[in-house]
Amino acid sequence: RLLLCHDICHLLVTLYLVDSVVRYLVFLLFFCKQKTAYDIRLSLVGSESVIKDSSGGAQALEQAFTASATVLGQPVAISDVADEAAGRAQVSGGTLDVLVTGSATSPTAVVEKSAPSLVQAALERAVLAARLTAAGLSPADLASALSGAQVPVEALQPSKRGLTQDLVVGLAVGILLWIALGLYGSQVAQGVVEEKASRIMEILLATVPPSRLLAGKVIGIGLIGLLQLTIVATATLVAVAATNAVTTPALGLAAVLGYLLWFLLGFLLYATAYATLAALVSRPEEVQGAVGLINVFQIGAYLLAYVYLVNPSSPLALVASVLPPFAPILMAVRISGGDLPAWLEGLALVLIVATIAGLTRLAGRVYANSAMRIGSKVRFMDAFRG
Repeated sequence: RLLLCHDICHLLVTLYLVDSVVRYLVFLLFFCKQKTAYDIRLSLVGSESVIKDSSGGAQALEQAFTASATVLGQPVAISDVADEAAGRAQVSGGTLDVLVTGSATSPTAVVEKSAPSLVQAALERAVLAARLTAAGLSPADLASALSGAQVPVEALQPSKRGLTQDLVVGLAVGILLWIALGLYGSQVAQGVVEEKASRIMEILLATVPPSRLLAGKVIGIGLIGLLQLTIVATATLVAVAATNAVTTPALGLAAVLGYLLWFLLGFLLYATAYATLAALVSRPEEVQGAVGLINVFQIGAYLLAYVYLVNPSSPLALVASVLPPFAPILMAVRISGGDLPAWLEGLALVLIVATIAGLTRLAGRVYANSAMRIGSKVRFMDAFRG
């Protein structure tokens, strides 16, 4: 019954996480996402257009507008209307976003409420090209002359980092990993103490070496946690692809795989430490006191993630991100920021793998020497010496 209860709890947690991700993305899709594709139809009334080609002024303005919109990253769909009255009726009815009338050098954009900023910018660039052509100037020559006219700006007091999709994703990843590492690590610790208190460990150790028993417990719970987070990650990728509510690379396939990798390494590190300290006590109510030091490191990593998100150039967060106790959460958050150098992540990987290897040997020794000691708490040095 206890195992069944655990299975049901894991299933409910997984379903809750998946449901939360999908609901959030759907909320972004319907309430927070701005419209990016507009059905724009051009209609030049009269013959006063100064841009003339074989197909008339309207087509020339359409070509210039389409080229400008493409440069600005604003996809558009352009078609023609029979006359201005018909176009205005479509704008009022909501079937048309923008109607452009007038001459190519001085058109008017008719909208229901307000013109999209990128659409307006693209139209202004098209009008500028039309006026240059009317004045006998080449837009290409003017663009070449103005290409180097940007003035670099050096701010003595840079503005604070704004709320971006990367920032939100980084915060969500940091919180999720902090909860997951603490949750699954605590399950390892509780499992060790329950087996020790119920004397089941004595039966198991009669047939299984202590190191294998410890490894089996860590690997088993780790696979459950990895499976749950993989399901959540898969649901996130599918929801993002289906809704296009989020466009940041922080939710791309490569970034999500990086999050899962750092969860796995973080779990191996913390779960081994949890099992080591939990083996020193014999009663479930003593577990929280025994693993208090590990909780301090996890809370520290969580707080450092906030430091990095507020100030990505913080020396404290940058140095801490390669240290094994903080790397699982901080590295995952830095992946979402997109500014993680490959050499730095490689250094963090080497350090945490080496730490896991050393901690595993230490945990096997302490676990073997303290597993059969029932009663009062075993001192760490006594368990280490055997």
